[in-house]
This record gives sequence, structure tokens and C-alpha cells, in this order.
Amino acid sequence: MSKPPPPQRSFLFVAKAAVITMAAGVAFLYVIGSMGGKKPPGSAVDEAAPAGTADQSAAAAVDGDVACAASAKIALSVKDLAKGEVAAMTIAAKPEPLPDYAFNGPDGAPVSLASFKGKTTLLNIWATWCVPCRAEMPALDRLQEAFAGQNFQVVAVNIDTTRLERPKAFLAETGVKSLTYYGDPKANIFFELKQSGKALGLPTTLLIGPDGCQIGLMNGPAAWDSADAKALISRAVEKAAN
Repeated sequence: MSKPPPPQRSFLFVAKAAVITMAAGVAFLYVIGSMGGKKPPGSAVDEAAPAGTADQSAAAAVDGDVACAASAKIALSVKDLAKGEVAAMTIAAKPEPLPDYAFNGPDGAPVSLASFKGKTTLLNIWATWCVPCRAEMPALDRLQEAFAGQNFQVVAVNIDTTRLERPKAFLAETGVKSLTYYGDPKANIFFELKQSGKALGLPTTLLIGPDGCQIGLMNGPAAWDSADAKALISRAVEKAAN
């Protein structure tokens, strides 16, 4: 008479399957976090509108959405500059208003996205435990320095939820001096972005027009001090001023 199978066999099978599924998820997030601003394959980033329709879409956005008229014009102007080191930046065909995300200023006082209306803003969500985030902080600092005195602001919001002294210490150690420190120790801003489908992981970066509308979205890091990034930001700032 054959022996019955061990009673824990099905449990072990389920456990192994769960481990494989978790590993696959981690691998996906690692790929997203390691793309370096290059466009990912497939549908991870929206493709540009077909030839002949982009101008019509942008015009409709300007005419049909007064709240985001400025950002619609900027989006049309910069869509051809989302390439090279910033190829993963998805430029909106029809910019939409963003929620008034809340976080804290360097002194811990409440700040919100509305505080930056009137400026072209690059909102970056990062954490010290995110290796790609750490790598791009000095580049974001140099980008802010390059556009000092212009109507542009890098708003890098840290979402560390423990050991809250680490983010400021890290920025000091890496020589970051042009960025203002912003933090959200509850990470609410990241969860809101994730729930709305904007954030796949960290870092997540949004290019926002002076009217508070989303012009571009990038998941993954980029060389923000590169010629490609500076050309995109320069065009956005210039168009916002006209």
C-alpha cells in the first residue's frame, strides 16, 4: 500500500508560488527604477499622438480647458524635446489640473502644491532607501542651480517615514545646496499619486505648468543636469513666460 502524500505538500507549493510572485514584482520595480530616463518598451509610456493630430489635440485642450490653457501651450511646445535622457517623460496631450498635494517645508510647516502656482515646477518624489532617487538628487540640485533666478522650481519631496534625520543628512553629505528640503513623513503624496495611477514606484517626477496642471510625467530616474533635460526645462520656462 502506497503512503499518502505528505500533508504539507500543497502548503509548500502555495508558499513557493507566493515567493515567485513576490520576486517577479520586485524585479519589475527594479527595472522601473533603473531605466535612467530612457523610454521603456511597450505601453509603459504613452506614445506620441499620430502625425497631424497632435496640434489639433493641443488646440482642443487650449480651447476646451481654460484652467490648463497655459500648460497645454507648453506641452505642445516641449513634446519634441522629451528624448534622450528624458525620453521617458510622457507629455500630456491634454494637461489636467493636479490635486493640491500637501507636504511639509524645511521648517516642518505645511506647504502645498498651490504654493508654487505661477512657476514652472518639477515635482520629484524620493526616499533615501531608493537607490535611483539618491543618485539623481545631485543632478536635480544642479538643474535648480542652472535655472536660478528664473520662474522655475524643483520641488523634491522626501517620503522617508522613519529616521527622519537621514534625508537632510544625506543632502548635506552629497553637497546639495540649491534644493529646498520638503518632506512628507506619512508618504501621503506618494500613495495619492499611486492611487491615481501616476506613480509606479520611486522616483516619480511631474512637470507642472504655472497654472498647476500636469504637463509631463516620468517614472524612474533621469540625468536632470543633462543637455536634454535642460533643453526641455528651458523651453517650458520660456513658453510659460510668453
